[in-house]
Amino acid sequence: MRLPAKIEYAYKAVLELALRYNSDNPIQINTLCEAQRVPKKFLVQLLLRLKNANIVNSSRGVAGGYYLTRPPSRISLADIFRAIDDTIIGSPKKARTSKISDADRLISHILEDASRETVARLEGVTFDRLVSQLKSEQITYYI
Repeated sequence: MRLPAKIEYAYKAVLELALRYNSDNPIQINTLCEAQRVPKKFLVQLLLRLKNANIVNSSRGVAGGYYLTRPPSRISLADIFRAIDDTIIGSPKKARTSKISDADRLISHILEDASRETVARLEGVTFDRLVSQLKSEQITYYI
């Protein structure tokens, strides 16, 4: 599965904030961009979406920056997907026709099951877990 760039950049930013979670100071956007190699012009927009979803918050001023609103153990990959593009892990759209064939119903059920399974997997992957794996260099994740 290939992730859209906006999801990839958003989770990288949250991962960097999770790595620095116990810091007393907010993390400046330039630090996030450099640490995770994320283009600043995209990250500004994504951080605003993450802020609207109450995943990150910001403080202004010379020492301002971004920080997580809750512990990394309470932020999952599913939260990032929902904040950035909820259509990726949302339920498949129902056909808008009154004549739905048996084949349409069958594939619809299969896609709904796959979507539920994907959401459950993403809910189970929290940022404290990712930080732990990254720090112990166990970065392989099997699905």
